[in-house]
Amino acid sequence: MRIAKAVGFLLAIGCVVGALALQERGLPKGTQAPDFELQTLDGKTVTLSKLRGKPVLLDFWATWCGPCRRALPHTQELAKRYKDQAYVLTVNLREDPETVRAFMENNNYTFPVLLDRDGSVAHKYGVRGIPHFVIIDAQGKIFHNQVGYGPGVEKELERKLKEAFPKNTARR
Repeated sequence: MRIAKAVGFLLAIGCVVGALALQERGLPKGTQAPDFELQTLDGKTVTLSKLRGKPVLLDFWATWCGPCRRALPHTQELAKRYKDQAYVLTVNLREDPETVRAFMENNNYTFPVLLDRDGSVAHKYGVRGIPHFVIIDAQGKIFHNQVGYGPGVEKELERKLKEAFPKNTARR
């Protein structure tokens, strides 16, 4: 019985250490964010380099991902709250547009969805697990990476997004 408890304890520590290591994944802070051009769910083209001047929050996700599904209401709230100060974009990975469209409609989500049909943009950003959030500053540099979603992540993301605002647009 003691051995089973010890093994369980060690596994729990391993999971925590692994989760902390995952938070460091992605491109290093201060590096230039790779440019991309993706189609939105409604057929428009979004080019990252054309969004300079405001911070960008990218939320890489999929409809089948439980933690992603739990994070999306917060992403929706950030998109509404900071629509004038930042671009909040979600990047759906490798799913059929009709599947994504049905998911969006069923959940009444209105945030922009970019379709990374082949996963090439996720690869450029070092995405190895989802949800993966990337905040890019107004000059196009990586400001913050966050992998996973759990207690406190929404507050951390909002805090980091506000830190990325150009100084004359910060909102309290």
